[in-house]
Amino acid sequence: MEDRLGLLNDAAAFSEAATSMLLALYGLTGFLGTWLGGVLVDRRPHTVLLGTIALMAGSLVLLGASIRLQPLAVAAVALWGVAFAALPVTLQSSVLHLGATAPDAASSWYVSAFNLGIGGGALAGGLLSTFPVGMLPWMALIPVVPAFVFAWTTRPAFPHPQSR
Repeated sequence: MEDRLGLLNDAAAFSEAATSMLLALYGLTGFLGTWLGGVLVDRRPHTVLLGTIALMAGSLVLLGASIRLQPLAVAAVALWGVAFAALPVTLQSSVLHLGATAPDAASSWYVSAFNLGIGGGALAGGLLSTFPVGMLPWMALIPVVPAFVFAWTTRPAFPHPQSR
């Protein structure tokens, strides 16, 4: 288990039992993120997308800055769980609103892009395996910051419900 969870075990010095509890916390906060994303995305899709990405960035900064401070690392894992679960809900809803005339095609493009992101993330993770594990949160910010900038500049793609 240590090799796969080095950030929590090695850098943050959580025991294996504590790491299991952190992963459970991540899962529970993921339920919260899925629910919040679903409740809020139809009202304010652009705001929810920006908030989700900002929460991801904030949790990475918190984890990177406080990796040796376990209570803050726990908070960072919880925040990451909320944000990471809310993101697909927000993106899928946005894709379906933007591609309302061809929802199957829009959804297939979304799934393809999501799978490309998963593959790219796996490749990046492999390339980053030579870095100290404590650098992982900082390296993860590299794609998150441009994602926020991109989302910020695409406001016309996310109309308010009143203007639909």
